[in-house]
Formats: sequence, structure tokens, C-alpha cells
Amino acid sequence: MSVLYFTLAVLFYSACGEETCDKRLSLLEEEVKALQETLSKTVKSPRYLLEPNGEGVAFYVQLSTDMTHVGNHQTIVFDVVTTNIGNGYNRIDGIFTAPIGGTYVFTWTTTNKNRSYMTTELLKKGFIVLGKTTSDAMDHDDYAIATNSVIVQLNQYDEIWVRSGTWHSGTLAGDMYSTFSGFLLYPN
Repeated sequence: MSVLYFTLAVLFYSACGEETCDKRLSLLEEEVKALQETLSKTVKSPRYLLEPNGEGVAFYVQLSTDMTHVGNHQTIVFDVVTTNIGNGYNRIDGIFTAPIGGTYVFTWTTTNKNRSYMTTELLKKGFIVLGKTTSDAMDHDDYAIATNSVIVQLNQYDEIWVRSGTWHSGTLAGDMYSTFSGFLLYPN
């Protein structure tokens, strides 16, 4: 950028001489374009959210109906798939499988209503608990919402999902109140 400032100083703070100010402005525009071309060739910008084939990795899913009779450590299958770029989320089993390795961001929201409660966990590889939430409307008639976010390094084919914990009333609110989402922040 110092080249740009130097060019501005030379062009606008020196006497116009035989050239007109319009010509100097035209020269400045050419210099800026040349500088932009040079920067675009020499500075590699990060390809956030992109796979090697140019498509992103991102998903957003929701729970359409209330879950009842939920057991301990039961996978929460979010059945409404709004976004599934990269096809990492499986709506049948509720598991996200990383199509490529990298740093991912995951967020999940759980909702309970009218004297119900639920602790949930975000799992990696089936046994690593990355985070927990507790939505607790146990002693009142109202909605209780819990959200958590996790940033985690994944290898290709690592699996991530949300499951119930061991402290719950066996129900979880649907109607799009409970959600799960994730995206690739940096590829490996």
C-alpha cells in the first residue's frame, strides 16, 4: 500500500506541468489497477468454507416435531435439512461426516417446553464429548432454550452428532426450535 500512497503524493502534490490533472488522475487509476493485479497474484487469500472442488461445506438442520421417550445417549436426528452443502449431514442417522479435514464450527440449540428438560452433548468419533447444553423448563410452563458452539479440528470422515445426556425428562421440542448447524472454517 505504500506504493499507492507514494503514487498519490507524486501525482497530486507535484505541479501539473504540461500534463493536466485529468491525465494525472488517469495515470493514478492505471497505477491502482496495476497494484491490484499484482496483489491478487502475490497474495493468496484463504478459501474459507471451500472444498478443493470449490464447493462449500456447511449444513443447517432442524427438528420438525417433538421427540418423546428419549433415552440416555440417544442421537438427536434433525429431520428437516435446510442446507447441506458438501452433503456431510445424514438426515437418516443425524450424523455429520466431514467431507474434508479442517477446522469446523458447530452450533446446536435445544428447546424444552412446559415442565421438561434435556441435557445434550456434541460428540466426535462417538466417544469424545466436545460440549454440552441444558435446556430446563422443569418447574414452569414456558420454553427453555440452550445453545452452544464448538470450534474443532476434524480429519476427513470424522463424525459429529448431538445426543441426549443422562439428565432429561425424555422430551425435546421440535417445531424448528431445536437446530444443529456447522461449517468448514479452514480446510487443512
